[in-house]
Amino acid sequence: MAVDPAASAFFNRQREADPANSVCCDCEGRKAEWASVSHGTYISIEASSIHRSLGVKTSFVLSTTLDSWKDVHLRMMELGGNRRFREFMQKHVPKDMPLRKKYLTRAAEWYRANLKAEAEGLTPPAPLEPGTGHWLIEGQSTQEQLLDHIFAAAPGCNTMTAGGISKSTLGTSGEGPHRSSSRRSVSENTNASKSGFKDKPAFSNWPWRQAGCVAHRLKKLSTGKMDGFGFDPGETQRPPASIR
Repeated sequence: MAVDPAASAFFNRQREADPANSVCCDCEGRKAEWASVSHGTYISIEASSIHRSLGVKTSFVLSTTLDSWKDVHLRMMELGGNRRFREFMQKHVPKDMPLRKKYLTRAAEWYRANLKAEAEGLTPPAPLEPGTGHWLIEGQSTQEQLLDHIFAAAPGCNTMTAGGISKSTLGTSGEGPHRSSSRRSVSENTNASKSGFKDKPAFSNWPWRQAGCVAHRLKKLSTGKMDGFGFDPGETQRPPASIR
């Protein structure tokens, strides 16, 4: 499914009006073909995986090239934009705060509520209390804390390739992580056999190979109906076909 011509023309105008909307709001160096409607920002496919982990109630993600768009969502993108969000967050959140935690702060929560109210013509939320923007939203579950830890340990967008692979793992041979890790595995298995035992091969690059697969699947398969993508929090989610 491709985005409708009117929405496509809208995104082109947004990028022409402000070049900041052409690159990822979270890592700047990446092409932005996805969007966090909740924040009115344009993001890369790498950053979209982090937004997806937050859940649609925190970050509602859509593709600017694959999904269909509602008027209210386009309005949120029009009122928002990368520059506005970035400038707001710089006033309230430390620059070095981990990306995922940044979206779980009071500042981000207030921004989402205010943007939605503006787009829908509703009463805006009460002003954000000074000095509290960097505070994390209360009530984080154990699962949320675990995800914070996992994503905080991952390399930043600018240290990764388009497929989500750490640039440092590519080395200088130009072989890429798949061939080089395969050679290491063969060598390790051979050495282990000679020593009288055989252990599992080391997969030091496994997380980033997996990240590359995830990014590819999201780009290829998302039609706005994947879990975490394209589901409007304001709508009732339909049960799976197997239980209808």
